[in-house]
Amino acid sequence: MKYRLLTIIGRIIGNLIVVLLLMTILLNVFGLIVLGTVEGPSMEPLFQTGDLVVIIKSDEINVGDIIIFKKKAGDGFIIHRVIEIRNISNSLYYVTKGDNNVLPDYQEFEVAGVPSHRVIGKVLEINGLPLKIPLIGYLPLMARKLFS
Repeated sequence: MKYRLLTIIGRIIGNLIVVLLLMTILLNVFGLIVLGTVEGPSMEPLFQTGDLVVIIKSDEINVGDIIIFKKKAGDGFIIHRVIEIRNISNSLYYVTKGDNNVLPDYQEFEVAGVPSHRVIGKVLEINGLPLKIPLIGYLPLMARKLFS
């Protein structure tokens, strides 16, 4: 009896995971969300290398939000927390910092911070907690290293 119940519960959980992954992939394909892979220790302990985060496009970014933005030079993206927002000549700039970093991301700033046109979106939060899937992000990280 216990074995049968555990089997049923396991199948339900497995099916839910598959459905959630399929929904996430479909939303990503249609551009409603973006999946981001965490690489590096700058957001520890909240995010670890290999965490997959769900990024939503948002016109409203607040202090405390975790955003993903294009690097100033070269390819790549950074996932860091907004610690200040500056409005200069009707243009928004975000001062960002990794939770595990001592200083803000000065090397990524233009004028007063990261300009809004370089922001892709912010990490989706549910009840104040960022939505992340641990370890799944290692797959794209390994693929990138294999094919680069």
